[in-house]
Amino acid sequence: MVDADRWYREMFEASTVGLALADENGLLVLANDAYAAIVGCPRHLLPGRSSREFTHPDDLAQHAAMEQIMADAKARGESVHLEKRYLHPDGTVRWGWVSASEVAGPGNRTWTMAVVHDTTDRRRAEDDLRHAAQTDALTGLLNRRGWRDRLHQLTTSPGPEVAVALAMIDFDRFKSYNDRYGHGRGDRVLVEFSAAAVGLLGGRASIARWGGEEFALVMPGVGSTTMSAVLAELTAIVPDGQTFSAGYTTLRVGESVDDCFDRADMLLYRAKGDGGARSYGDAHVILT
Repeated sequence: MVDADRWYREMFEASTVGLALADENGLLVLANDAYAAIVGCPRHLLPGRSSREFTHPDDLAQHAAMEQIMADAKARGESVHLEKRYLHPDGTVRWGWVSASEVAGPGNRTWTMAVVHDTTDRRRAEDDLRHAAQTDALTGLLNRRGWRDRLHQLTTSPGPEVAVALAMIDFDRFKSYNDRYGHGRGDRVLVEFSAAAVGLLGGRASIARWGGEEFALVMPGVGSTTMSAVLAELTAIVPDGQTFSAGYTTLRVGESVDDCFDRADMLLYRAKGDGGARSYGDAHVILT
């Protein structure tokens, strides 16, 4: 007769999928090597510990609600399926797709069996694709899509309304520069400016390459005066003696982001029409 307990134990041990059994208090009783690798803890140190200890801080609320999540799933006649992150001691983050279900423990107690598939590679591939879709290939800045997503985050976040300043930047006579020195040198100017701008702005603003030699800038929590000062700082880091023109404004109460952006764009082209190498703000809007 086959020793069923030994057979199941060998299957448990050999599985390349993370398997863990927790008692009625949520403390681990058994875990295999695959589970230990996902959570980042040596297997022999797992018994008696809660998976909470290995859960990423951003997923602790989900962990705390697990009992209710499982109760709701049981009422629907389903198992629990969710994705969560595990934080290793060295800072590595691994993602796991967790299927959890109740099993009978000793003394008719309810234990929990968790099956955890490591989804880290898939998540990283998705993140890479998302990053590529939002990033300008030449400069590494946000592209139009990434900038609009960032702007959406700033203008739709819950809580008190936050002031937002926008600016459009356009290098002056850049076509002539490219015609004279070649597009390779022109690209280097854009790359050098982008890197210097990121270093200068830090976390104060988000800057994107809007297209060609145009850049878009958004700063949360500031008004036109601060944006004007930041644009003055940026003029000092434009490489190879080049200059730019800019238009800047702030998002008004009840105004759409597109209308605000159009006003910054209009101010930019007014600055360029007046000779370039200057920045125009709301004071230059002509009321009709």
